[in-house]
Amino acid sequence: MLVAVGAGGLAVAPGAVAGGAGVLADALISPHTVTGGAPATGTVTLVAPVDGDTVVSLESTDTTVLTVPPTVTVPAGSSSATFTVTTFVFHGSGEFACVEATAGGVTATPCLNSNPAPSGPVATAVTFTPAPIPGGSPATGKVRLSGTADSDTGLIHLVSSNPAVLAVPESVLATVGSDTTPFPITTSAVTVDQPVTVTATADGGSASGTVTVVPATAPPATDTVTVKSAEWKKGLLKITATSSDPNAILGVYLTASDSFMFPLTAKGGGTYEAQHQWLDNPRSITVRSSLGGSATATT
Repeated sequence: MLVAVGAGGLAVAPGAVAGGAGVLADALISPHTVTGGAPATGTVTLVAPVDGDTVVSLESTDTTVLTVPPTVTVPAGSSSATFTVTTFVFHGSGEFACVEATAGGVTATPCLNSNPAPSGPVATAVTFTPAPIPGGSPATGKVRLSGTADSDTGLIHLVSSNPAVLAVPESVLATVGSDTTPFPITTSAVTVDQPVTVTATADGGSASGTVTVVPATAPPATDTVTVKSAEWKKGLLKITATSSDPNAILGVYLTASDSFMFPLTAKGGGTYEAQHQWLDNPRSITVRSSLGGSATATT
């Protein structure tokens, strides 16, 4: 058998006329790697445009990894056609399969890598409060997950399409025990409306949300933060605080060095709590809000 080297891997059968019309030149799959369950696109290309329809036969080398239609037709006057490659959700190690495409006695065998589906919750939506956002004012974003986050969920990565107008942290830690995680937003003053998209990625799954930053008509408003209790005892620091805006994100800072200590967890209704092991009594802590409010208390 005569073998021709090509991107798809070509094998020319005995008696095949490789330069004739209706003869397969190549076959490709794009992308080459997907997460199981995501589709890919296959493309078959003939040596030359054809006068009549040319049927290219297709076959999967492993139907547990991917399937394809039995044929794809290259229409008259064209030299290529596309087909859908269907993959399946699975867990475990990565999988590999190919498609055998044949026309005019020539077979090409493009292949596909399929990765296991994420095992943890993925990002499904990104929302903003307020929306729209007055330029120059802080705001709060929220990432909704497909399930409740646990201690293995890890970081949610964030990207702004226009960080000069709307900035977000590179990542935030998923809120354990919740299917939503808040993140702080910083905006710049604008003279015209500026739509900005924020993309969140968790465990390989991404979601995006778009909000418009608009010219401000009043000075930025800040929330009011109150520290209800701040107690350190035997290496355990307990903080309870409130914000006049339940969409705020509150964090605890060491007053003496102005360094971040840990976030507070929203309990609903503008109440926030947290307790962390802390070797030494910090003496004084400051609770700061993503919306600009702050309050200091002794421990």
